[in-house]
Amino acid sequence: MAATDSDSLGVIGALLMIAVGALTLFFVRKNENLEWNERFAAHILCWTFIAKGIGNSMIDSVIARYEAGDIGLGGVWQFEMALMWGTDYLFSCGMILLAMVFPVPITRTKRQFKIGCGLVLLLVLIRLTLLLLGEPVTVFELPGLSYLVCGLIWGSVYAKFRLDENLRSRESSKNIANIAGLLALFQFGHIWFSWPGLLLRSEYFYNFDLWIFFSSNLTNFVWQSSYAFAIGTGFFILGMEIWCANKGRASMLTYVIIAYFSLGLIGYSILGSDAQGFWYTGSVGLSELWNTLTSSMHFTMMRPMIGMYIIMRYGLFETTPEMKPRAKIMVIILIVIATSAFLELVQAILPIPDMFSAALLGILVALGIGWEEKSFDALMDSSSEVRKGHDPRWFPELIIPRSSFVLLDRSLLVLIVSVIFIAFLQWQTDAIYNLAAERMGLEGYY
Repeated sequence: MAATDSDSLGVIGALLMIAVGALTLFFVRKNENLEWNERFAAHILCWTFIAKGIGNSMIDSVIARYEAGDIGLGGVWQFEMALMWGTDYLFSCGMILLAMVFPVPITRTKRQFKIGCGLVLLLVLIRLTLLLLGEPVTVFELPGLSYLVCGLIWGSVYAKFRLDENLRSRESSKNIANIAGLLALFQFGHIWFSWPGLLLRSEYFYNFDLWIFFSSNLTNFVWQSSYAFAIGTGFFILGMEIWCANKGRASMLTYVIIAYFSLGLIGYSILGSDAQGFWYTGSVGLSELWNTLTSSMHFTMMRPMIGMYIIMRYGLFETTPEMKPRAKIMVIILIVIATSAFLELVQAILPIPDMFSAALLGILVALGIGWEEKSFDALMDSSSEVRKGHDPRWFPELIIPRSSFVLLDRSLLVLIVSVIFIAFLQWQTDAIYNLAAERMGLEGYY
């Protein structure tokens, strides 16, 4: 079964991300009790979900067209490629904004906050301008910058608060460290699977997530360097978690991080020196199957689940008695979508008849809905405190009017629409095709 046969898996995963972003944004906007940095973070996280979901919906189609050789002049693949690039730019820049304010604000004053937002907006405009000019994936768009910035910030925040043994602030420090670690997992998890390939210099790491002839050697070097930094950040968090576990302070994050790195070690024995590209999924062979169960699983299911967990577990969600029934309906919808994604993954691997899959879907949804209420209440009742016992300097109070967040939502919507329009222009002008032809010609391929 080739990658083209698992199209529905990527589409369902993209739908899950869009659903999480759109539905959660509704509840976030209803929440009157959020601090300025929490509200900003919640809005950014929701919109990055929506943007990334739109881009991810194109991935399987691009893979199918590439494998079928359908990348000729005038092809719609150019629209899909440009849309993937543009939404990924929004996602990575959104992660930088998120790291600036959550879980602990790095920008201490309103002036610093405005400067930080202005620099990220400038980076977005530079990247979209390069995309409009038909020059995406170049070193000028600072590839991998989000990995560097987010790794430094979340890694530092994680270390500071994971080591906090002050009894007055222990519970809130644990929550802050877990948020920082989960956000690092959210962004870097798919890279952590390939850590043995980095250390042992295997081809599958150096060919991981490259855009073939669209990117130069310098761009690839910068991009892979950021991946190496992300893996280093992961090792740091892993070491801290093992050390804390030895002192009797293990957390849920401990087991998740260990699982990711253990799967990476198993993956090396499967992938070895195989020069796999990011587009290989499905079940043609064991290595393709492994990529489906790790990297693809992280993109399609783990990222939405981690993001939703952070939003619901740490107080970004509106949980008044009036809103709880609506929130439970949303959780049920997400359970159905996530279950469908899981079954599509199983069908991409095992020859299960559609009738059996439909029956299994009904059973799993029934079990999930029965389990949903108990788990939902337990999640909402858990401690989400992140400020108790800490010096107020860690959480500066900035007065940001609610109208600013309305403007933020409108601006992000305009950016997403602009990316779609730019992608359409790239398709109509054959800019991506011309770029590919030029790069292939320079490399001697015809």
